[in-house]
Amino acid sequence: MKKINLFPIAILAAAFAISCSNQTETRPEVKNVIYLIGDGMGLGAVSSLVLSEDNPTGFEQAPVIGLSETCSANNYVTDSPAGGTALATGTRTNNGYLGVDPEGKQLTSILRKAQTMGMKTGIVVNTTLTEATPAAFYAGVTSRKMTYDIASQFTESGVDLAIGGGLDHFINRPDSVDLTATLIEKGYDVYLHWETVLNTSSDKFVGILPLSDLHRRESGDKTAGAAEGQEVCLAAQLAANTEAAEGTHLSEPTVYLEKATAKALEVLSRNNKDGFFLMIESAIIDGYGHNNDSDGMVVEMREFDCTLRQLVKYVDQHPETLLVVTADHETGGTGVDYNSLAPNDPKPVRLLFSTHGHTGTLVPIFAYGAGADSFAGIMKSIFPILFHCNLHSGKD
Repeated sequence: MKKINLFPIAILAAAFAISCSNQTETRPEVKNVIYLIGDGMGLGAVSSLVLSEDNPTGFEQAPVIGLSETCSANNYVTDSPAGGTALATGTRTNNGYLGVDPEGKQLTSILRKAQTMGMKTGIVVNTTLTEATPAAFYAGVTSRKMTYDIASQFTESGVDLAIGGGLDHFINRPDSVDLTATLIEKGYDVYLHWETVLNTSSDKFVGILPLSDLHRRESGDKTAGAAEGQEVCLAAQLAANTEAAEGTHLSEPTVYLEKATAKALEVLSRNNKDGFFLMIESAIIDGYGHNNDSDGMVVEMREFDCTLRQLVKYVDQHPETLLVVTADHETGGTGVDYNSLAPNDPKPVRLLFSTHGHTGTLVPIFAYGAGADSFAGIMKSIFPILFHCNLHSGKD
């Protein structure tokens, strides 16, 4: 029996206005959907932020909170390709598979479904555009290592905008094809520097930036960790990278995700009567979990919260918007360690870890705005009978 993850189905049900109840209460229909994913962000990571901040975080402003299972089709513990596929398509697949079911059949993602509804679509990540989570929304391969194939499929994604890294997969290819030229032929403006992304007035563009623009560099002697028998993921490598950030085009990479998100919202909201779907991933939370880096996790969650609070404000100003925040899996078996508190002298939160890999622990869901009620409770891995209702996009 094929196992289905409830999550994207609930998003579609909310986003495309379920109208099968007899309730007389008028609720705003969902026009825009924002999907904010913290890779590897379990309850331990969220706790590290909430317990270390005096002011309310974006998580604490969520009117609806739930939990989600993350198992893959063949293991209680998912990897990023299978976890991303479940978030993007609603279908559990085998570990290592990306955008395809356990038989290797191409799946349809919520991004693709949104496009069929006439919605604009966008992707913003602080990792490469060909990494597992973003790729799950547009690609279909049986291994995340097929990055050149994933890059080729990106050119067929049809997204209105994308901002991330990973230029090598587009230009330094075994087939010698320059995929940036392919994107330009398809009508995209292609930018390789942060300033051009920030300053563009284009409605259709791809920003493929240096990784030093996307994420701060750590200081100190750290090495990327991984569970026994597992490859070290890119997020762990980035989180452990000690290379100086000389020559970066962005003077403050700590605000990259926040500013890139603001740019995406500006572009997708412009002259748009049919709404948009925007997927945002903060990928490096996963890296600090892999590396069992307590201090790095807390700092990373604070940066994540800056983007989250910005999005909450957007939802408040645009009540027809649904914002869903969750994770593809938990990393590190992260918990909060003993650390005594004294009046007026709080010590920083210290985390403890049980593994360098992922775990099968349930992950949190935080929902805001129109349709948020659909995400209360535990999202179990059974197919919901939601499409008995009449779904529509809000168009006339």
